[in-house]
Amino acid sequence: MKIFILDSNRKTLTNLKGFFAEKEEFEVVGTADNGLDGLNGIRELEPDIIVMDLILGGIDGFGVIGQLDTNKVKILVTTAMCSDEIVFRAFSMGVKYVMIKPYDPEILVRRISDIFAISENSGVGYAGVSNVSNDLIHVNTTDKKKYITNLLHDIGITPNLKGFRYLRSAVTMVMEDEAIIEAVTKVIYPEIAKEYKTTPVRAERAIRHAIETSWERDNGETITRVFNLSKSSKRPTNSEFIGLAAEYLKK
Repeated sequence: MKIFILDSNRKTLTNLKGFFAEKEEFEVVGTADNGLDGLNGIRELEPDIIVMDLILGGIDGFGVIGQLDTNKVKILVTTAMCSDEIVFRAFSMGVKYVMIKPYDPEILVRRISDIFAISENSGVGYAGVSNVSNDLIHVNTTDKKKYITNLLHDIGITPNLKGFRYLRSAVTMVMEDEAIIEAVTKVIYPEIAKEYKTTPVRAERAIRHAIETSWERDNGETITRVFNLSKSSKRPTNSEFIGLAAEYLKK
């Protein structure tokens, strides 16, 4: 698989090129630290996928994307500046996936594989959630949070939303003790409030807002697809969403 990496940080380019050099299935055919050189290199080298930041000199990331045929080349965006508007614009321009910086290169590899697997199997132009090991329930809390973070990102709940952290904690709690889902108000919200020095009411509202934001971004299509809900399903309540996420990750 031929990869072109476009990032204004030269250290990132060097590190990623070295990382992919150890992966037999990948070949970095080119790199660039500015938009103009990136466009020229992409047109000349015809990669299968572009891993690119949005903050670039000369021509920014969206300017580069706008001059590419996203039906011929797949694009994975990496950015530290994440908002609902940026994510929506990226997907509307044909980007397959948005990763939040900083990220684990191994997860980047998984997301690239997801993009191609889904494209081959269904033609869907959005990278869905990667498969999670059946042993997830046995891994430590830090690793669980990584999987939960990936799931929330995939659904469109990004770290700029206050409810992101609260949801991550709530799903972690339910994965460790299924019965706790029956005590969202009495246990989960108070525990989140204690952890983040807020109130249970604010925790509930922030979680609800995060779910609403994700649902309204694409009329619930992503949540419906990821959790295999019926197309007529209504937006999940807080407890329903937390339960669905925990159950999904434990499959």
